[in-house]
Amino acid sequence: MKDVKTRTVVLLGRRPSVRWDGLRSRLHKYDELVVLSIGYPVTAAQRVALLKAEALAAQASAWFDALLVTSIQEALNVLEPDDEVSVAVRGRKGRYLRAALGSGEARSD
Repeated sequence: MKDVKTRTVVLLGRRPSVRWDGLRSRLHKYDELVVLSIGYPVTAAQRVALLKAEALAAQASAWFDALLVTSIQEALNVLEPDDEVSVAVRGRKGRYLRAALGSGEARSD
């Protein structure tokens, strides 16, 4: 049984592409899944991803939280040092986020 609880954070861009199987395998009972939806208003694709993440957390008996952040900098400010971060942001903004998080700290989902 896993003793240490983790906080997994998924950063959702405007057109997110999340590897749900990879996320599902990392999420355990009582872990925390936090989804940061970047930009306003929330797009239809972000809404679908949020609902899928909520269902995934429920299946794993994990805690779930979703936050709307209006900028990449605001998203970075919400992160905690021990977070496992998945970046579901495409293009230049995704590359910027991965660089800001440092190599090896963020998964590209």
